[in-house]
Amino acid sequence: MSASIIERRAPRSARPVEAIAYRAIDLYARRTLARAVELRVEGAERLPRAAATLIVARHYHHLYDGLILLREARRPAHIFVALDWTRTPLQRRGMELACRLARWPAILRTDEFALRQRIYDGPSAYQLREAPAMLRAATRLALELLRAGETLVIFPEAYPNIDPFPTPKADGETFLPFAPGFARLAQLAGRDGVTQVQVVPAGLAYERLATARPQWRVTLRFGEPLRIGPHATHAEAAALAAQVEQMVRALSTTPRPASFSRRQPI
Repeated sequence: MSASIIERRAPRSARPVEAIAYRAIDLYARRTLARAVELRVEGAERLPRAAATLIVARHYHHLYDGLILLREARRPAHIFVALDWTRTPLQRRGMELACRLARWPAILRTDEFALRQRIYDGPSAYQLREAPAMLRAATRLALELLRAGETLVIFPEAYPNIDPFPTPKADGETFLPFAPGFARLAQLAGRDGVTQVQVVPAGLAYERLATARPQWRVTLRFGEPLRIGPHATHAEAAALAAQVEQMVRALSTTPRPASFSRRQPI
């Protein structure tokens, strides 16, 4: 994949500052992955080329997952991120600026593990009372992006297996239950009477290599897109979330060594 994510599919409405941000992100992603990852992509033809797309992915590595999906989404993608891990005001301001430039929705995780490990007003640069406003702003931005026909990447497990910060995942095999909010986002985006969000499951299978470089062999698999109606019931949204979770787990199985081709250029 020699073309940059900007060259692959740049929205006509892309803002100049956003385009510059994505060129910088693409350069960083290309160089980082070239040093660390041997990548294989399967099912890329299943990615919609024009429709609003919500990529729902496994979360294994805190850094490489996002960089891989940014490189392989065929057009600039926006990542739904959590910022409660930031520790200092400077780190917080830097991440918030980066998210604004790239138009990435940002939230705080408020589950039991996050509260126990980060103890807002303590290790985190955020306070718990900021979470509701951030969630509302992130939801508005996510709907704006989807209704503009763009791509949004979300990790419903909320935590990766490999992370420099505490994670509830015990080992490299652990999956966490998917938070079903992504189904609700797809549903709400369609209530404008125009948008039809394609929900694309994405599996990530990591194998650690014995060689010093690259350190990981990764298989990214895209599944068949799914859809949900704008007025689907709560039960239908829950069923879609469960189906996507099952598909992502299946797509994340490690391939047999014999079936893995030689390194794909990034």
